[in-house]
Amino acid sequence: MKTTSLKKAFIVAAMLTGFGHTGLSMAYGIGGAVLDPAGNNASATDLASVNCPGGTHHFSAAVLDTSPPVAGLLVSVHIYKDTQMTTATSTNGNWSDIVSVNGGAGTYYLSIRKTNVGARNFTVGWDCRTSDNISTGIDLKVLQVQ
Repeated sequence: MKTTSLKKAFIVAAMLTGFGHTGLSMAYGIGGAVLDPAGNNASATDLASVNCPGGTHHFSAAVLDTSPPVAGLLVSVHIYKDTQMTTATSTNGNWSDIVSVNGGAGTYYLSIRKTNVGARNFTVGWDCRTSDNISTGIDLKVLQVQ
C-alpha cells in the first residue's frame, strides 16, 4: 500500500472513530487526546507501548494536530524500537508523514510530543504491518498521558 493510501485509511478511520483512546482492535488504531490540557508543560509527552505479533515487518504511525495553529507550537509523533527511531510532525492542520520502523515483531514505543507551552488536541493513527503492508494486528497500552 502506498503512503497516500495509508494516510487516507488513517483519516477515514479517524472520522469513523472520533476522539479518545479508542479503536485498539481495528486494522488501523486511531486515538486522540489533549496533550497537556493545562498548557504549561512545553515538553509534554504522551507515551504508549505497542506489541506487534509474529509476522510483523514494521510499525507505522502518523499524527494530526487538530488545534488551531499557534506559531512555534507543533505536535510530533515518534516511534522507536531497540536502536531505531523515527519522527514526523503535523503542520498546517495536515497529517504528518507516515513514519515506520522496520523492527519485526515485538514491542515498539509510540510517543506524541509538542514543542512549546499550550494545550494541543491531536489524533494519531498506528498499525503493525507485514512487508506487503497487511495489518498484523495491534495491541496498544497507554503508559503516560501528560
